[in-house]
Amino acid sequence: METNRLRIGWSGALMGFAFGGFFDGILLHQLLQWHHLLSGWRPDGTVGLLRQHILWDGAYHAAHYLLLGLGLALLWPRPGLGRVFGGWFALGFGAWHVLDAVVNHWALGLHRIRQDSLQPLVWDLVFFGLGVVAIALGVLWLKAGPRVRPEGFAAVVLLAGLGAALPARGPVLAALTLPETAPPEAALRLAVAGDTTLAAADPSGRIWVFATTDPRRLLRAAQAEGGTPVAVPALPGLCLTRL
Repeated sequence: METNRLRIGWSGALMGFAFGGFFDGILLHQLLQWHHLLSGWRPDGTVGLLRQHILWDGAYHAAHYLLLGLGLALLWPRPGLGRVFGGWFALGFGAWHVLDAVVNHWALGLHRIRQDSLQPLVWDLVFFGLGVVAIALGVLWLKAGPRVRPEGFAAVVLLAGLGAALPARGPVLAALTLPETAPPEAALRLAVAGDTTLAAADPSGRIWVFATTDPRRLLRAAQAEGGTPVAVPALPGLCLTRL
């Protein structure tokens, strides 16, 4: 019985820790896009960096998914002791937030909760407090909490992990040529009309590359300027998804 309690406890802690990571990654990295894993080390500002941020966010999610798999594996073949599982799940969830704040935010400076905030410490403390509350809840749960079935937690966490597979929103690259008679400022007008960013141009000045989150709008604006879509050329620094 004691071995079973230890097994279920580790399962809850690992899955809670993984769930905390997915909560941060899905909500803050992908949906709200407040920061990426390495925003503090490699601040945004260039087209080329965004792909690196997405890559490292993917590695971040993959690591938490492995922890999730370990937690799920420990449930097999004798799930039970719902109070132990629920309490350790809350402890693992809270531990992730506390360690994330202390290690990633403050000690290493990898990122802040709101990277663009004038008072980033306030946001850091909010999520640190969330971790402390979850740990306290876990302690209380272990003492007198409700008995829950681990299978329910497994289903919820698995769905959260699958949600992490959704691609982060971000710009794609689109290349256009403009008529020979078009003045150089035509590319700038096109960027404004397409609500996009002018990323690069080939040395001849014939091909203009834009980073856009709305390719259809950019193409409509290009047609108004007499532009024609072409393949994105191999230029330095262009490493986003190509349209």
